[in-house]
Amino acid sequence: MSRSMALIFVGLAGIFWASSGVAVQDFFSHSMKSPMELTNVRMCLAGAILILIAARRKKFWLSLRLLKRRPRLWLDVIIYGIIGVMFMQFTYFQAISIGGAAATTVITYACPAMVVMWESFYHRRPPKFGEIIAVILAMSGVFLLVTGGNPTKLIVPLGCVLWSLASGAAFAFSAIFPKHLFAKKIDPYFLTGVGMFIGGLSTFALIDGINWLPFFASEVCFDVSWIIIFGTIGAFLSFNAGLKFLTPEEASITATTEPAASVIISRIIFDTVFGLVESVGIILVIFAIILPSIIKR
Repeated sequence: MSRSMALIFVGLAGIFWASSGVAVQDFFSHSMKSPMELTNVRMCLAGAILILIAARRKKFWLSLRLLKRRPRLWLDVIIYGIIGVMFMQFTYFQAISIGGAAATTVITYACPAMVVMWESFYHRRPPKFGEIIAVILAMSGVFLLVTGGNPTKLIVPLGCVLWSLASGAAFAFSAIFPKHLFAKKIDPYFLTGVGMFIGGLSTFALIDGINWLPFFASEVCFDVSWIIIFGTIGAFLSFNAGLKFLTPEEASITATTEPAASVIISRIIFDTVFGLVESVGIILVIFAIILPSIIKR
């Protein structure tokens, strides 16, 4: 695969993720089902399909054998599936149900700032100048988006802000935590599929009397199908396919396409409009995402 095609695949993954957020918003406008129930359906079905796809790879079975020899690693896989994946999806859906896909996605992408702060704390080193600027830009952008520049009022509901930040924190955790598993030769496809399925199974303990039939009703069937097929399976496979041929800096394009695409798609479908100040905030968040890569280059 050429570098240009790899960039297209990774950028497409960001668009798929963004479109799934919009589909989630449309789902909640037509259904009374809770974010946790949608998390259950998405993760169980998408996780099972991803496992079937990953099982065609030799590395999938090598990962399974490694876990059999070192069963303690299963605990890390379970932690990743529940805290890293399930909690991230649930908080994201919960935020969308309150404040919409566009605002939720942009606020969630304050997570790179969280990663910077955690890495500095964990390695006991002060953040680099570029990282400090990125954190300031991200926080300033989120502030402008949720307040419109007026600190005495909130344009975005407080619940949406808090759940979005929680989702960003979970996203940051899911990006940092599995690094030691990859270092032990656990296949990323294996971890994604199995982790997602385990996270989906964990939600059964949090739901009283799950019923999947309403998720296939005519008014929401398209939304649910899009969330699972394109927003989950297609996005992860597209991202991993392109990631093989790109540096981490080049792959960061997905982090810029997702919030940008979410704003554009929400404008087209839901007529979501942001004012000048909020738009500046969105641009600051996107710039904060790509700034570390620019400085590193």
